[in-house]
Amino acid sequence: MNRSVSFTLTADDYAAANKLHVLNFYRDLFRLAMIAAGVLLYALFIVSDYASGWSFGTYAAIVHFFAFWLLLMPFLSYFLFAPDIARKTFRKQKSLQQPLTWSWSEAGLKVTSDGGEWLTPWDHYLKRAENAEMLLFYQAPRLFQMVPKRVLTPEQLAELRECADRVAG
Repeated sequence: MNRSVSFTLTADDYAAANKLHVLNFYRDLFRLAMIAAGVLLYALFIVSDYASGWSFGTYAAIVHFFAFWLLLMPFLSYFLFAPDIARKTFRKQKSLQQPLTWSWSEAGLKVTSDGGEWLTPWDHYLKRAENAEMLLFYQAPRLFQMVPKRVLTPEQLAELRECADRVAG
């Protein structure tokens, strides 16, 4: 089995990785609880505003505006901000545009590029995330390595997952 793949990331790959990162950010239990609490408080505010005859004074208008904005933010982050910012970053960061070679074993994940070579043992990763397009390996809450699934054969993907099962999450 070939446990190595060479590829060059595209702007779309980087955007997909960042969208997955944003999705994982909002999947966090504490954040979900805060969003649920916000929705509940807003629903109570609407019921209270309705009971008082839809006063829509300045205070109510401000609350409705900010509640709408806060409820909309996760969707804007996922569909608009993350991909747009990722594409701008990709254009500016030359290291993202260099060819990479990923190889993996029971010892860890080895990445080679024009900038160097490094091996990260599996137990140094905090977690991994995956969707239909991308695999992310987190070294810190906001620092991840990414590999697009498009560059992996089904056998390589299975092998990489098997090795990465050492990663929590």
